[in-house]
Amino acid sequence: MRKQPKVTNGNYPEATEGNSDLSIFARPQQIGKKKGKAVSRGKAAVIYTRVSTKEQAETNQSLETQLDSCRAYAQRNGYEVVGEFGGTYESAKSDERKEFKRMLDFVKKSRHNIGHIIVYSHDRFSRSGPSAAFIADGLRQLGISLLAVTQPVDATTPMGVLMQSIYFSMGHMDNHQRRERCTAGMLAMARKGYWPGKAPMGYDQYKVNGEQVIKPNKQGKLIRLAFQLKAEQGLSNTDIIQRLKAQGLTLYDQTLTKIFRNPFYCGLITHGLLGPDEVVQGRHEPLISRETFLRVNGLQAQNAHGYTQVKEDEHLPLRHHIKCGSCLKPLTGYEMKKKGIHYYKCNTKGCCLNRNAGKMHELYLGLLKEYQIDPVLLPQVQEMMSQVFKKLSQDHEQEERRLKLQLTEVKKKLEMLERRYAYGDIEREIYTKFSGEVKVEVREIEVNLEKLSGPLSNHRTLLENGLKMMLSLSSTWSKADVSQRKRLQALVFPQGVQYDREKQAYRTTRVNSFFGLAAEISQKMGQKERGKSDPENHFSLLVVRRGIEPLLPE
Repeated sequence: MRKQPKVTNGNYPEATEGNSDLSIFARPQQIGKKKGKAVSRGKAAVIYTRVSTKEQAETNQSLETQLDSCRAYAQRNGYEVVGEFGGTYESAKSDERKEFKRMLDFVKKSRHNIGHIIVYSHDRFSRSGPSAAFIADGLRQLGISLLAVTQPVDATTPMGVLMQSIYFSMGHMDNHQRRERCTAGMLAMARKGYWPGKAPMGYDQYKVNGEQVIKPNKQGKLIRLAFQLKAEQGLSNTDIIQRLKAQGLTLYDQTLTKIFRNPFYCGLITHGLLGPDEVVQGRHEPLISRETFLRVNGLQAQNAHGYTQVKEDEHLPLRHHIKCGSCLKPLTGYEMKKKGIHYYKCNTKGCCLNRNAGKMHELYLGLLKEYQIDPVLLPQVQEMMSQVFKKLSQDHEQEERRLKLQLTEVKKKLEMLERRYAYGDIEREIYTKFSGEVKVEVREIEVNLEKLSGPLSNHRTLLENGLKMMLSLSSTWSKADVSQRKRLQALVFPQGVQYDREKQAYRTTRVNSFFGLAAEISQKMGQKERGKSDPENHFSLLVVRRGIEPLLPE
């Protein structure tokens, strides 16, 4: 079992780094100590509303709904609204938002002694997961409560703190699920031969009848010349760069090397979304032949450093998963053939991070053990997780019913507009304007309904399989092959981990929400079993474990 961790500065980078408005919450010497009861500040309150896209802000439908609901909530509960903030589109993936920061600054400095921040739902406040939980905790310490109209919780109790943190985590996880769906679409696109992104230098990209078209441009002709000079005359990169510059194309040596190594120019597609050995015939026009590409890369492959780069090797499963803690660049891997030893290396110039792969793997096993569940505590953890999911499911069902009723009303409104337009009661211009606004509102409600059919729909299977996996994370990883290891790594730490060379330890800012929550509950259960539970911190998700920053749900 894990020991009670110490909280150190830097564990919440989103809430503290480069953000003076949030620095009032970054007081590790206070957070690590036992907290006294926060003093209530009274009935003064502010309202914060936001949407995620410019289109939503321009139609103003969701913003009006949020503001009206928040005002009605304040009136029902006797709160005096002294300020309204937001009213625009700001992404809540991080907490670097102008209106959000302005609101926090106002709350901190206002002479009104503000005691409450009212939002429509917790994801309107923030979708940054651990950072949002940290900010809410800091507000509580100042006597300021966060009130969500559609997700009421009593954050003065340990269970209320837990539920509020879970709401933040679910919003954070939803962001990642959207990203996964987008990634799946891009992967399918790449496998059909379409390029899933901005076309490389030398090509123009546009659509014809809704289909992607990528064709060479003027720069492409000069890039073709560069390949020819390399393949046919064997010129150095420096000489090629000078010739290209004389014809109007300025390149640097690193850029030219990347161009030479990109098979896109010979009509093939390789991409990070595809498998390591997966190559797809592209639908774009190639600049050079495959023979020319191979000839050029025969020259480019010369290596004077005595080691070989490894694309996919069972000895280096953490390649690209680990990031350098100093420059945040993914580590690559290589084998020192004379000694038969593998290493992870940071390729940033001047960084000089170079570590033995075996030692890095031992450290990673220790990190995975932080998320293992004691088999003795499995029944209690499963029961607690089941209660959490049951509560969330109930909230989802209630919200789903509300959204379906709202969707029915909005569709009736659209149908009425269409009928009036068909009978000639309104002009085309008026119909187009208002029907467009209503259709945007319909799409927004449908998107929110789609979110509710996510991870909670099969929570029993998720609980059984997930908790079973958490009994032996480290041993499962050590016994798996390279592809299975990579899948497990991506599941537990979706955005990888960072290696701190000074402390010789891993740290991470994000962890899969399921693993983070279950591990936290297991830790608290273990402390309770040993009689060391802290009544001020029951199941709180706001404490960082073992100096890793921060091991919290997504």
